[in-house]
Amino acid sequence: IAKDSEHDAHARLLVKFVEEDCEKCDRTIELCQKYDEKARISEYQYFRSDEAEETEKMGMDIELGALNAKLRGGGGTFHRSCAILSFACVGSKRCRAHVMDQLKLQGSGLSVIKVGLTEFASLLSDGRQKSQIEYYITEI
Repeated sequence: IAKDSEHDAHARLLVKFVEEDCEKCDRTIELCQKYDEKARISEYQYFRSDEAEETEKMGMDIELGALNAKLRGGGGTFHRSCAILSFACVGSKRCRAHVMDQLKLQGSGLSVIKVGLTEFASLLSDGRQKSQIEYYITEI
């Protein structure tokens, strides 16, 4: 793919988030919040579980087990929805304003996206994807 066609693809994707009153932004926000909650519940349940107790007794890293439970419970989808929202926010002022307004209405803010991106970046090896996520963290 030529460099110009990559930028064209990004522009076409951004247009999808702006059209129809930012409907795709709204849906992505819903998914982001839904999977953030599911992941947090899974992590909480792990810490209260017998599995966590056994892991701790064996001297193993309980935090790693909690992260695994969080990812299985929806954390991966949460991270990716944060990446999608940040792509839209960084690429379009209109999307950014819409996302900020919608999150504010729900008693939240861009910090939830930054937290998701930061956690996502911590799980990635150095490379193009991690660099892109780190860029979104600084730009959002």
